[in-house]
Amino acid sequence: MNRTFPLLLLMVACLRPSEGHVDLDAIVGDETAEGSTLTIDGGLGAIHRLGAAEATVWAAAPILELDLDPAVTPFTLEVRNVVSDAELTLDGVPVAPEAPSGPETWVTWVLDGPGRVRVAPPDANDLSPHRVAVLSDIQSAIGEVQDIYGRMNEDDSIRFVISTGDLTDNGTFDQLVRFQEEMEQLSVPLYSTAGNHEVPGPENWHDLFGPFSVYFEFRGVAYALVDSSNATIDPAEMDQLRPWLDAHVGGPHLFLTHVPLLDASGLRSGAFRSRNEAARLINLLAESEVDALFFGHVHSYYAYSLGGIDTYISGGGGAIEEELDGIARHYLAVDVDPATGIQSVGLVRVD
Repeated sequence: MNRTFPLLLLMVACLRPSEGHVDLDAIVGDETAEGSTLTIDGGLGAIHRLGAAEATVWAAAPILELDLDPAVTPFTLEVRNVVSDAELTLDGVPVAPEAPSGPETWVTWVLDGPGRVRVAPPDANDLSPHRVAVLSDIQSAIGEVQDIYGRMNEDDSIRFVISTGDLTDNGTFDQLVRFQEEMEQLSVPLYSTAGNHEVPGPENWHDLFGPFSVYFEFRGVAYALVDSSNATIDPAEMDQLRPWLDAHVGGPHLFLTHVPLLDASGLRSGAFRSRNEAARLINLLAESEVDALFFGHVHSYYAYSLGGIDTYISGGGGAIEEELDGIARHYLAVDVDPATGIQSVGLVRVD
C-alpha cells in the first residue's frame, strides 16, 4: 500500500480547513422555489422559507437589498432579525408594514409585485454617534442568556448586537433554532460570525444564520465579521477581506473574528494556529487603519493592543468562565462616532 498518497491528501485538506464555509457563503441567500426567486445582495441573509406567495428571511446585517420575483401576488415577505422600525421600499416606493404579530425583531410586508427590495432602519444614513453591543461565547448558557438580553433591552441606545460566535455548544440544527427562539426576547437584532463550536454543523449555520463572514456598513461605520472558527482565515476569504479593507481606509472600521489573532496571555492554544498568519493579518489591519479588533473564544475579558490597534477579548456570554479572573458574564457597549471613530468601549457586567 502506498502510504504517501493518503498523507498528501490529509496535508492538502489541512491547508484549507474552512474551505467548506467559503463554498457555502458563495450560495447563501439565493433561492428559487415554487416559481418564486429571491436573491439577497452579498448573501447577507438566510432564506428560511420561500414559496409561491410568501418568504421568510433571517437578516445577517442591518440593511438588506434583494431582488424578488414572486410567482403569485400579493406576496408576503417576513424579515426576521431586523430593528422593529425597519422600513421597506419596493423599487424605491415605501411599503407600509403589517400590524406586528410576533417578536419585536420580526417585521412583515405584503408586496404587490416583483422588483428591487430594500429593508433598512430609518436611521441607516444618520451620521451621528451610535452604540452597538458585543456578546460572544454563550454555548451551554443558552437557557440563562435571557437576563443578558434583559439588561441590553434596558439600554435603548443599543442599535444592534454583534457577536464573534460560539452561540451554542455544538452547532446542531436544534441548538441553533433554540438560540434564535431565545433571541425573540432581545429587542434588537444580533449579527454574528461563527465560532469553533459551530464548526461541527456548517450546513446548519448556513441554513439558519446565512453567511459565515459578514461585511456591512451602518451609519458611516464599516463592520467586518470574519470567520476564523478553524483558527485561521481561508485564503478565499482573504480575497474578499482585502478589498473591503481598502475601500474603508480612513473611516471608522470594526473588525470581529472568533479566535484571537494572538493571545493576550502567552501560549495557551487560545489564538490562531499560525503565528505567522496572525502577524501578517495584524500588519494588514494596521495598514488599513482599522479602529478596533474584537475577539471571543477566551471566556474572559482582556483589553490590549495588537499592531497599535485597540484590541478586546470578550467571551462572557455564559460559557465556562476562565478560573479566578473575577470577570463573569458580561458584554461590551461600544460607542462609535462616524466622524472620529470609537469613542469608548465599556465592560457591562451582568453577574
